Amino acid sequence: MSSAALNGTSWILTRPHERAVPWVQFLESHGAVVMNDPVLQLQPIQNSIDIEIIRDADLLLFSSATTVDHFFSLLSVSLREILEDGSLPKFAAVGATTAETVRAHGFEVDFEGPGTGAADLVNLVLESSFSGSAVHVTSDAGLPLIVDKLGEAGILCTRLEVSHSSLVPGLDISKWYSNRDRLTGIIYSSPATVRGVVDQSGDFKSWICSIPGIAVGEKTGAAMRGVGIDFCVVADSADQNALLEACVSVISTGNMRNDQQD
Repeated sequence: MSSAALNGTSWILTRPHERAVPWVQFLESHGAVVMNDPVLQLQPIQNSIDIEIIRDADLLLFSSATTVDHFFSLLSVSLREILEDGSLPKFAAVGATTAETVRAHGFEVDFEGPGTGAADLVNLVLESSFSGSAVHVTSDAGLPLIVDKLGEAGILCTRLEVSHSSLVPGLDISKWYSNRDRLTGIIYSSPATVRGVVDQSGDFKSWICSIPGIAVGEKTGAAMRGVGIDFCVVADSADQNALLEACVSVISTGNMRNDQQD
């Protein structure tokens, strides 16, 4: 559902492109202007996948198309044969793009989320009365939401990292600074993106720390406070509605600060 809650606001999002699209579209549907400038890029890990993790899993959950590609690139012949047997495990994808990537590798998707975030994928799985063990296939920068939410529901979920994150070369903070008069805040999607921004901010570090920031998750918030970003609003999860609430909170808090200064 669209609204005008973020009309007149402008945000910088630091999430990798393939994961940012649903967030950008959602925020724009509420009136925001969003510039996505990824801080991290993902590459396949160098290690092979532990066959026991997959053999014991009843469900594999994927939260991005990139990690799907990396997962299948790392499969041994014997591990692929286990998957092609067709009995176990089932596949879950966060949205249409991720699901299509799974199908492109020759496998059916049993749970396809609406593309509105990991929380909604978890809800879909739980509504199906799924029971068994699960594996969240992700990157080293991936958020723990899926593991945590399934764990709260009594489902054992293991984290399997198949992608390694590294800094996007040539992040241009001066481009952000040139839009400073229109900028409402910066959305940090993980502790790694906080470090990536600050480490590449150079002479703009003080300015970066003065900009209101939204942290996705408490660990990201702690990372922001640790580098000196004091105006920090924590979104409880990567759920899009939680992100919207955090953006609205930044706006209202900023207005209160301005009123106190007038």
